[in-house]
Amino acid sequence: MKRFIIKTVFLTLVSVVMVNVIMLYGKDRHSLYSHEKNVIISYNRLMALKDTNKIVIIAGSNGGFSINSQMISEAFHRPVVNTSTHAGIGVRMQFEVYKDFLCKGDVVIFCPEYGGDKKRLYGESTLLRILSTHMPFAYRKLSIPQWIFIYKYIGISFSEKKDHSRAEDFKGPYSEHALNEYGDIEWDRPHNDSIKGYRLKGIVGEDVIEYYKYIHRYTNENEILLVFLPPTFMERDFVCNSEQIDSIASCFEQNGIGYQAQPSRYSFPDSLYYDTPYHMTQLGANKRTEMLIEDLNRILSKDGKI
Repeated sequence: MKRFIIKTVFLTLVSVVMVNVIMLYGKDRHSLYSHEKNVIISYNRLMALKDTNKIVIIAGSNGGFSINSQMISEAFHRPVVNTSTHAGIGVRMQFEVYKDFLCKGDVVIFCPEYGGDKKRLYGESTLLRILSTHMPFAYRKLSIPQWIFIYKYIGISFSEKKDHSRAEDFKGPYSEHALNEYGDIEWDRPHNDSIKGYRLKGIVGEDVIEYYKYIHRYTNENEILLVFLPPTFMERDFVCNSEQIDSIASCFEQNGIGYQAQPSRYSFPDSLYYDTPYHMTQLGANKRTEMLIEDLNRILSKDGKI
């Protein structure tokens, strides 16, 4: 009887592992033809530029939809790689996947979306969908605490893949065709009057703080200039969430990892946003980039880089 129980438990565990592996490595058709392909495009570009001084942008979609990298490249005469794709990847993997390609003298523009819970740090089903479709080899970058947190999303991710199995190739700002050579979204995207609002939490978890500190230490120790800036955020939602944003900024400041610009500086009129409080129209992206270049000039001058 004891042997039977042991055998049953063993076979059950093997079955669970096999099912999880199948779920983790299946491609998502929607992701395959979307702007999420930018994760592997950026990986390959950074690999090619590993020993070249460059500017690397790390963020969620607020970086992909709301920055004009060509303007930055022309202003500083350096190649720019915009890795920004989706906040659902989680900050940890946004940095871990690319950090080995950063070299002394690089500039990293880090502007993650607001929020400080474990989902912001470790990601959600979006992370599993993107990794399984575009770079499954990056699963080795997940830490044990991240695996424990993300495990509950395996089934959700698999269900999403089934829903997307008949997705057709598509065009528009969210398609792979919208990506330009830098990794930006470059597609006509007019302002939408019915943009859904965000409600933010002003509490930043200790795990998030510790990882942000790690990014600061890593870049400092490797002589990489980290430029930590607030994300762009639509004026209406900025006003509604001002207390929460102040709390987040204050938390970073108290932990020695403060923003290098005031959050209000990157809040723009509603008319400059496309379909979320983080996604700007092309005109909005250009205006935000003008300010970003001003801040980069200020920070680079102070650091003695120019």
